[in-house]
Formats: sequence, structure tokens, C-alpha cells
Amino acid sequence: MPKHDLACPHLADLTPYQSARRIGGSGDVWLNANESPYPREPMAMNVSEYHRYPDRGPGEVHAAYARYAGLAPEQVLALRGADEAIDLLVRGYCRAGRDRILLCGPTYGMYDICAQVQEAGVVDVPLAADDRLDVDAIRAVEDVRVVFLCHPNNPTGNALAPEDLEAVISHFAGRALVVVDEAYIEFCPGRSVVPLLAAHEHLVVVRTLSKAFGLAGVHVGFLLAGAAVMDTMRKIVAPYPLADPCAQIALHALSDEGIARMRREVEQLAAERDGFATALAWLPCVARVRPSATNFVTATFHAVEAAWAALIADGIVARRLPHPRLADAIRFTIGSAEDMQRVLKALAAVPGD
Repeated sequence: MPKHDLACPHLADLTPYQSARRIGGSGDVWLNANESPYPREPMAMNVSEYHRYPDRGPGEVHAAYARYAGLAPEQVLALRGADEAIDLLVRGYCRAGRDRILLCGPTYGMYDICAQVQEAGVVDVPLAADDRLDVDAIRAVEDVRVVFLCHPNNPTGNALAPEDLEAVISHFAGRALVVVDEAYIEFCPGRSVVPLLAAHEHLVVVRTLSKAFGLAGVHVGFLLAGAAVMDTMRKIVAPYPLADPCAQIALHALSDEGIARMRREVEQLAAERDGFATALAWLPCVARVRPSATNFVTATFHAVEAAWAALIADGIVARRLPHPRLADAIRFTIGSAEDMQRVLKALAAVPGD
């Protein structure tokens, strides 16, 4: 068949987001996708309405998540993962070829990808050397439509300082949408910016059930915002954004029992994370372990290729990071205690500097 060239020209050089599954790997210890190590038990599903388009998402799921987040149901939009929320926000607020987003790298790659797909410009104001927001540099940028802040930040793992978040949010009032991506906020719930939604109509919060709730395979996310943003989002969101099985699983997770389980697992993972980070920092091959408020730990190595080879040889699949500032770093999802001990054992044989 003759080759056609009908795609949008600006997509020709676009490199798709390199998800953990796209990158792949070979091993039996998977610590590359920030997934929960706790499997879920089978649950009974009501299939009686599968011949109808689903309606649980717009009603019951919104109400359940609103109860959990301390909001009104009309401030919640359930979506197919946090990535759909990011995409909708860029499409809803950035005119192709004219508008720009602002991000602070190294950070989550989908902000950049969604902007490129929309043909929006990208302004990268790098994090400071201590991984804090460079507030003065951010406030010096003019003419952006959407500001993305990942809090806690992936891939560095740190929670952003509350005074920095509030300074950026306040600065862009009436100028740009500020989107705070709280995919990992259950690991530091007291740091959420959700309480600021009431005072800032240009603030949006993005959440997910994929991390702390352990439902990566279900892929349910949430966009939290006020009436003006929600009006725009509901104009462009696809019909029936949640499949009925996903809605049923989400409702189970957001029950009192499901939330209690999530909090127990978060406590266990945080304890395992802190113990792993402390032990990792003592290894001769490790140059730096970044503080983490998430379910992963990012470490910099004196000889990262040697460390990576040792992990591969032992069947451990972790994550290398494409950002130039993290070229010598590896990110480790927190798995079981046995998984993390295996990582430490594999790296203990790697020489230091």
C-alpha cells in the first residue's frame, strides 16, 4: 500500500511518553512504575446493566470521592486516569500554536507530551538545586495559560514547600490556570492544596487511585476544581468517561473499608521507604538519596552504569530517568520488604567512588 502522510506535521518528531510498560524490562522484581506491591482480592461485580452505557461515574463515584476529598460532588470529575485530566486541561486552555504551559523540570513527562500534541509551547523553569520551586523565576514568566506543579514531585520525590505553592498560586490569579498534580498526596495528606480551592477559582487539583489506592490497572483519576473550570471540562470530556467495572471498583476503594485499607498500606509503605532510603544511603556506590514523600526513592550513583548492571543481573527492574539532571540516578518503587532487601544486596557489591 502507498504510504500516506496525513498526520499533523508537528507530530512528526514527537517522542511518545516512555511509560514503564512501554520501556519494558526483564526480571522478577518490578520496581519501575510506582505501583502498589499489594495485590487486590477478587470482588463481586454487578453485570446486570452492562448492556447500558454506564452512569455510575457521573453520580456515585463523584459523590464518593467528594466525601473522601472534603469537597462538593460538583467539584469532582472522574476520568480515565490523571493523564486524561492533564490532556483535557491543555486542550481546554491552550490554543494550538499560540499558547504556552509552564512546568518545572525534572517533573512528570505527560505535561510536556500533552502540550506538544496540542501544539502548545512549553516553558521549563527548572527546580532549584534543592528541588524546590524557583518561585522568583516562575513569577518572572509571562504569557502562559497553564502552570503544572507536581506535588509531591515525580521523579524527585519531594513535597513542594507550602509557601512556594501558595506564592505561585496567588501570583497567577487572573493570569493562568495553576494545576497541582497530587498523584502521591496520600503519602503526605496534610500537604494537600485542596483547602485552597475555595479561595482560588484558577486552581485545579489532579488526583488518582493508581498509587496509594493500589488500582493502577483500573486507571481512574480525578480532576478537582471550581465551577468555571468544571464548566469548560464538561464541554470537552468524552461521553461516559468511566467504564462501569472501573466505577464499581472505585466505589469499593472509596468506601470506609477501602479508605482504611489504603491508609494502612500507606503507613506500611512509608515505613519501608524510610528504612530502605536510610540503608541505601550507606552503600558505597550511592552518592545521594533524595528525601521522598511518595512511594518511591530516587538515588544518584557514583557509577550509575555499574549499579544498573548489577540490578539487571539480579532480575530487578527499576527506572532510569531521562532528564539530564538525573542522568546518574535510578528511581526505585517501594515494594515488599523482600524486594527492597534484594535491591540493597545487589547494590552492596557495586564499588563506590
